[in-house]
Amino acid sequence: MEAIREGDFKGTNLYLIPYNKIKKLVVEHESEKSTQFIDAWQDALSKAEDDFQKSRQEFWGHIFSTIGPNAPAIDVRGAHPGKALKLFVESVQPDQSQGLLFQLMKIKGAATTNSEGLRKLVKKFDKYQNTQFSLKLLPDLFTSSLYSGQSMLQDGIDLFRQLLEDSSLSQVNTMIRNDSEAKHARGIQLRFEELEWLRRLCLSIPKDDLLPCLVAHRGFHNIKDRNDKRPLENSLSAFETAWTSGIHLCECDIAVTKDEKLVLAHDDNFSRLALDSESRNSTKLVGDLTFRELMSLPLKSGIRPPLLIDVLRSALAISDESKLVIEIKPGNEIAASSLARLLIRYPDLRKAVAMIMSFDAVTMHRLQAELNIDRPDINNYRTNNMAKNTSKSGLPRLTSFDHFGTMRVSFSSQHRALSSIGLNLSQMNLDQHQHHSIPQEEESHNNQGLFTVAPTRYVPMPKLMLLTVSGPPKRPCELQVGVQDLSPIKNWLRTADGSSLDGVYLQFQNSMMTPEGAASLQQLSERFLIGVWGFSGKDPDDYETLKWLVRQGNCSYVNTDLPHCFRNDILVQTTD
Repeated sequence: MEAIREGDFKGTNLYLIPYNKIKKLVVEHESEKSTQFIDAWQDALSKAEDDFQKSRQEFWGHIFSTIGPNAPAIDVRGAHPGKALKLFVESVQPDQSQGLLFQLMKIKGAATTNSEGLRKLVKKFDKYQNTQFSLKLLPDLFTSSLYSGQSMLQDGIDLFRQLLEDSSLSQVNTMIRNDSEAKHARGIQLRFEELEWLRRLCLSIPKDDLLPCLVAHRGFHNIKDRNDKRPLENSLSAFETAWTSGIHLCECDIAVTKDEKLVLAHDDNFSRLALDSESRNSTKLVGDLTFRELMSLPLKSGIRPPLLIDVLRSALAISDESKLVIEIKPGNEIAASSLARLLIRYPDLRKAVAMIMSFDAVTMHRLQAELNIDRPDINNYRTNNMAKNTSKSGLPRLTSFDHFGTMRVSFSSQHRALSSIGLNLSQMNLDQHQHHSIPQEEESHNNQGLFTVAPTRYVPMPKLMLLTVSGPPKRPCELQVGVQDLSPIKNWLRTADGSSLDGVYLQFQNSMMTPEGAASLQQLSERFLIGVWGFSGKDPDDYETLKWLVRQGNCSYVNTDLPHCFRNDILVQTTD
């Protein structure tokens, strides 16, 4: 809750329940705490529901006040919600529509977070106090507008996105030009020497075991933000230079723009990397900028922040080994959901993503649930149900109207019904470790209009890992674990329904470089994937550390900033 409060909802007026304050009443054992817990819980539900109602009223008030003067009165009169949204999108600039969509997503996100938090508080209280308040409180939650209204909001978000796509008159050319005028001869020579050093380094690292485990942190870049010798961090050049030189894996950080474009960004804003660090857009949060505004925000190297989809397409074009390791910042649920939609919509792009990670365990488990929707065994379920619900013409039966006046097919209604009672397709007791070998099936129509099934090659989803710290956590969601005792990791990675993340990305500790530390890592690696990250300039970042962690600790990922001291024996011949 605190990570989300400081992430997606930072700077908003949306109400989030005081989860930690109410949770303190859970572990107290005095009898009077039961009454205090119920009062605090019901007060939080009431405030969350009031804020939800107020936010939706403001949203629709803005919609109708905008379309009133701009649309024919006959169209506005008695307009259905879906019609009102359509009139709004047609009467304003795309930026205004995208801004309102972003607002609607945050209202939905707050409602989902609050309702889930309230449900879990009741569950915890019943568990610790051996009570049955779930029987009394959960009916209040599930019949509240806070819970039931989320379905309508999701319909609105889906329709909004569709209207924006349909109203788009042109597509933005997302190709990035990296060429520039020739600079001073010495500057060219310096960049050439740096590139030659990287190529020599890659040739010197064994390709059978060590090179595939090396992860270039934010690509091949200068950690001091200079771009005279190396590309700028998280830039397309930083990744393309690394991949074409022989590096297999590059780490990056993602964020979502106001109009739902996934871009590469490590900080909350671009003030550190912008060419004009005092410009208005450079100090704005990335989530408050549209992609168009980002295109007009040159960085120190002269190029703009890249779209994630462009970087992934470059990786596919360079080699089968070129892949990204993607980090999602804590509390950034919107980025996680956007990434899931991207990987589901473009299966081929999954080939260019080795792994996704975050310090936020809740975000990672929710991402896992979203990605599981695209599993082939789920697709078979979807195909079979669609086949059962077709008319004689072979078309899906239209069974109902949604909140926005759109007719639904049978399966969509069933899926919505499951979601409305807290179930999702990831809870169908399907074995996530067996789906990679099952071919995906696509629906098509034959000449008689009947559904047929055509097998296609299934592209597996990326691995999912949890980042941890070895010292005291600095953010509420961070989980602390040391190599001396790695036993808590199992419970962090697994969920109550039996699903599990693929591994853990540990912060470097000097004890990892001892036989005892390596043995502890080896033991953990028998059950989960292991990665290791460290602080630049503080923790060792060299070839010997990489070799020990991979060969002695059986680690699959080791972060590096590729400093010149990584291998002192790799020299570059320079010229005067």
